[in-house]
Formats: sequence, structure tokens, C-alpha cells
Amino acid sequence: MSATTGAEPLRTMTVALTPLDEGAPLLPPVTLRTMLRAGGGLGVVWLLGAVLALTGDDRLRLLGAGLMLPGGQHFASGHPLHALGAVLALVAAMLIWWMIGAVVAPVTVWALDLALGFATGHHPTDTGLGAVAVAGPALAALCLTAHAVRHTRRRRRAARLNAGVLARPATITQVPSRVEPPVREATPDDLERLRFALDLALQPVASFDGFDRRDQFREAALRYQLCLLGYALAAYRHTCAPAFGGYLTEAHARSIEKMGDRRVWGYWALENAWGRLSLRRDPVDNGDNVMLTGWQGVSVGLFETFDDARFSAPGGLTYRWSDDEAYRYDLPALATSIATNMERSAFTLFSCEPRWIYPVCNTFAVNTLLMDRRLRGGTAYDRLHERVRTAYLAEFHRPDGRVVGVRSETLGLSWSPWAGDAVWLPTTYWLHPAYPELAHRSWRLLRETVLQERDGRFVLPATLANRCDSGSYAFGGEAFGQILLAMAAREIGDEEIAARVLAHLADTETTHRAGGAARYAGVSTQGNLYELMARFGRASGLRDLIGHGLPDSWRTGPRLADADYPDVLVARAVSDGAALRCVLRPGSGPVRTVVVVDRLVPGRPYLVTGAIEREIVADRAGRTTLTLDLGGRLQLDVEPRP
Repeated sequence: MSATTGAEPLRTMTVALTPLDEGAPLLPPVTLRTMLRAGGGLGVVWLLGAVLALTGDDRLRLLGAGLMLPGGQHFASGHPLHALGAVLALVAAMLIWWMIGAVVAPVTVWALDLALGFATGHHPTDTGLGAVAVAGPALAALCLTAHAVRHTRRRRRAARLNAGVLARPATITQVPSRVEPPVREATPDDLERLRFALDLALQPVASFDGFDRRDQFREAALRYQLCLLGYALAAYRHTCAPAFGGYLTEAHARSIEKMGDRRVWGYWALENAWGRLSLRRDPVDNGDNVMLTGWQGVSVGLFETFDDARFSAPGGLTYRWSDDEAYRYDLPALATSIATNMERSAFTLFSCEPRWIYPVCNTFAVNTLLMDRRLRGGTAYDRLHERVRTAYLAEFHRPDGRVVGVRSETLGLSWSPWAGDAVWLPTTYWLHPAYPELAHRSWRLLRETVLQERDGRFVLPATLANRCDSGSYAFGGEAFGQILLAMAAREIGDEEIAARVLAHLADTETTHRAGGAARYAGVSTQGNLYELMARFGRASGLRDLIGHGLPDSWRTGPRLADADYPDVLVARAVSDGAALRCVLRPGSGPVRTVVVVDRLVPGRPYLVTGAIEREIVADRAGRTTLTLDLGGRLQLDVEPRP
């Protein structure tokens, strides 16, 4: 039947790519206002320091030097090594602020250093004070000049790219990309890899065996692994088993329920305290935390696309702090929180860690709103769509088209190292459902200006960021970056790159097998889940799933409702609205087992192929139980009797 062959061509349209802004201002408008406000505040501090430096009291003069320049009191009194130590301590504190949102860290370090300088009783010199007074403004001017030089170079590059790489129009898919999506059969290797995800998800909700436990603040946190687990299961279901519920439904549900465990979301109490100076622990009703609301919103939306609306019921998502304290929300509440935060943010995009905005995390927020529109008729996506697009283009892209990976909501600052390919690739992937033209522009730039072809394979530049596995913070290997490359390539429709990258990984990475499950041994749990997303992806698969959902025949036709895991592995399960076609494989050797089929027409007779039963009549609930002798690949078909 045509719904399963994949023969139907993609429904496409040709669009001109948005040109890069050759006249981009030195600082984007919101960033400029933010930096002027922050600079004004620091200027007031500098002026106060200058006034104190003009007094006759040595201690006040030292305090003034420290206010004009961190560590300045040490330099002004002839202790340059102490000054260097103070500056390095402040830099470390700034990194801590960025990494875990602790704005109190740099403030505390600066304040302690001021107190130390005030208490030393050293004697500053006029020459030292003069040098300190000049150093701060001179450093700011130097940084601005360096940025201006880079900015000019990037604008010139934008002109060349507009005339070359971006001059050709792009072919993007409509939504849906096919009226009848293809459903392929998972290979035995696919099923082994899938079992890694299933084993993670089907353990008791309170257990986290097999997950990486590094920290709960940065990229290796449990929340990201859990959400990626849900995305990977949804990707497999979309391309191989849309007519299967059973343990797949239970696995995805448990990955969502685990997010309510304090070990997963409890980081927020700390981040809100040291980032916003608030003791409120609520992970949803706040002005930040898109790294939870956006990421989980996508997982829940994908679950609801295939299954029931249990997580949209009041209290369906419960974040429990203790026996006496819990925060009860649901999918609509996540969407409302996202929309509220976007509407009140000057940048439109809003923060992950307090005061730090990551564009990649905000793609999850937009996709949550897009699914909220599809599932519930929500209006926030339509209200915010153009505003978000403008924000991405104006505030979070460099003139040369690279994504600005992070920006400080408080200072307006960003930095080039966080605009690397390992950030650019997932941003491109997750932009595709809502902003396909921007995603294709990003991919064109990546494909033609960054990727290198070497020895018959495609590789990313050997930068530190591209050689980091963000799920384990291990440096040196290229597998994690290659997985992200394959994932983005397949979604955009560049199948040649995706297939060659995945084949190279299979040839070069060590595979660990245990209990019927397989994973890449040298790659984090997060990286292996991304690999499943790449493996089970297809051209515009994410765009179709988030923007359109499922065909009516998939949502209403017969379904494999229950099977024992791991006895029964589902390589393929699809319905045309009337019949069910499955390919099953044993997971633990030959077995006689039973499966349940539902969504049949009550009282209607059906012909069965592949089971002990050859003909059944659906019960009053539209269900039936079938007995299987499963010793190898088994084709199971259930179709109405003529």
C-alpha cells in the first residue's frame, strides 16, 4: 500500500534565501540598549571610584581604585601580582556565572577583593591611580575596536556569501512533506540500538541506571538526556512504527514522568537563588528556565501527537520537591509560561540559566508553541512567530550568518567560541519546523563554507568545540559532532552526507553490546540518543511531526496495542486506516507470545496472517488477542475480511 512504500515524492516549493545583512549595525538594537544600560551602571561605579580616589584618605583611595578597575587597588599600591590574581579570580567568577547562572559569583569576588584592599592599609601612588583610572575605559575602547574590526570583516564576508553561496534559491518542503509518509522497516542493528533507549526508559521511574550523572547545570544534565530519550523514541515511531503503542507508549511516558524527580529539576532552586536572588523554587512560573519548559514541552507535545493527552490534564506534569511540596502543571501551562516569557523579554528569546539567553534552547520553546497550536488551537505561536524570527536574524546571528550561541541578558555580551559548529548544527535542526528557510540558509552556509571532505567522508573542522562530547565533557573525539552533523543533514534532506557520516561512525566507533542492546562505547548517553534521532530521521521528518502531526489513517486505524518487551521487537507497524501491517522480531530468542491489537471495528471479522489465529472477530471494544510463534522475522497482517 502506498502509505508504506515511500514512493510518493516530496511536496516542495522553491524560495529565495534571506540575504545576510551587509549593513548590519555594529551592535544590534536590543543588544545596544542593553550594553548602554550596563555600561551606564559601570560608568557610575567608575565615577564613584574616581571621586574616592581624589580624597586624602589612603583607604578610600584604594577603594576608589578597586571600583574603577577590578584589582585596581593592588596595582595602584604597587602589587601587580596581587592585581593579576584578583583579575583571574573575577574571570573565573564570570565563567561560573555563565555556566550555572550565579550572578552573585562575580559580585561577591569583586566585593571581597574591595574589602581586602580596603583592609590592607597599603599606600597608593598618584601614578598608579592615574594608570588605573585610564585602564578601564582604555580596555573597553580596545574591546569595542576589536569587535568593530571583526564586524567589518564579517560584513564583507556577508557580501561575498550573498553573491555566491546564498544566491541560489532553496527547495524546502511543504507541511506535510508527503500526504502519505513513508514507513520503513527497522533493521536488526536499528532494533539493537533502539533497545538502548528502551532499557533506559522502561526502568522504574525513580531509577536512573545508564544515564550519565555529571552535573545538573550544564549540557550533561539529566533533563537533556530525558528529553532526548523522548525525541529518539518519537523519531523511531514516526519512521518505523506509527501503529504501535504498548511498551513504546510506556517508555516515552516514563521519560516525561522522570522529569518531575527533584534530582532532575532541583537545580532550579539554586539557579533562581544565586541568579535572580529569589527563593522561589517553582520551575515553570518564572522568567527563565527555557531549558526545562521548552525542552520538555517538545517531548510532551510529541507524546501527545502519538498517544493520549494525559500530560495536558491539570497536574499532568508534577515537579515534586518533597512529600509536602510539589508544583503541578501541564502542557498548556508550559506553553503559557513560554509565551509569557517571550512577550516580556526585550530580546523575545529568553534565558536558560538566569540572565543567559541560548538561541538553541529557544528553538524548543518555539516548537512547543507550534505543537500547542496544532494540538490545542493555541494562538501564541502566531502572535510571536515574526517577532521571534526578527530576534534570531537581528540579535542572534552574526553578519556572516553564524548563530550567536549565547548572549547575556544583563550585559548584552556574547563571544565567538560559543558560535561554533557544535552549537550551529542543532540550532539548524530545531529551527526547521518553524523557520525552514532560515534552517536551509544555515545548512547552506555550513555545507559549503565549513564542511570538509576528506578520504571520502565529511568532517567538521578540528576545533575544541567540535571535538567535545557535551554529554560527558570528554574532549578529543569527533563522534559527537559527526552525530549532530548527520542529524541535521538528514532533516534538511542532504541524505548523502547523513548516510556517509553514519556509515563512517559504524565502521570506526566501538560498539558495546549487552543484553540485546547496543550503543557506541566511546560516546555519552546523550550522544547515543542523538544518534538514534539521526538514524530514525528522514527528510523533513521533524518538520512534519511537529508542524503537521500524523495522517488520519495513522491516528484512527488498527494498532498493535500491546506486546511483551523484550520478547517482541517491532521493526515496522503501520495502518492504512483499515488494515494493520507489522514486522516483528524476537528480542530474546524464539518464543510463543501474545499481542493485542486495538482500534478495530467492533464485531467486524478480520483475516490474520502470521499468527496462530487465521480469522478473528473484534470484541465490543474493538480489540483482539493474537498468539504468535516468534522465531525470526515475522510478518503480521490484520485486515478486514471482504
